[in-house]
Amino acid sequence: MTVLPDTSVWADHFNDYPSPEALFLEDCLQSNTVIVTCGLIITEFFQGIRSQRSVETTRPYFDDMHLLRPHEPVTYFEAATLYRGLRRRGITVRSIIDCIIVQLAQEYDVLLLAKDRDIRQILDSGLTRARAPRLLQ
Repeated sequence: MTVLPDTSVWADHFNDYPSPEALFLEDCLQSNTVIVTCGLIITEFFQGIRSQRSVETTRPYFDDMHLLRPHEPVTYFEAATLYRGLRRRGITVRSIIDCIIVQLAQEYDVLLLAKDRDIRQILDSGLTRARAPRLLQ
């Protein structure tokens, strides 16, 4: 199993907030689960860190992680198509970044571990084959 944790899950994990997603991530980190990331998640996560010391202590987790890379320009065209499809269904996501992350999860066939409401709406829309782990809430 390969898992792509979204920014908010990493934030919960490093802030010791026991959300169901952070607990699932902790289980994954302690097992043989492959954890991957992407440039957008790294950027979002590290933009929220306030101290240089925290950057220095958390960066090694991401330095050694496998990076999902967009298939340019296809990933971006497909993310825009997904965004337009959502709008046609009356779903407006706040950031195209979420569409790109979902598209990457789909392209690489990895589980997307997210607690973000927009990502959940995208996954529930039926417009993508991307999937998330089933968690008890």
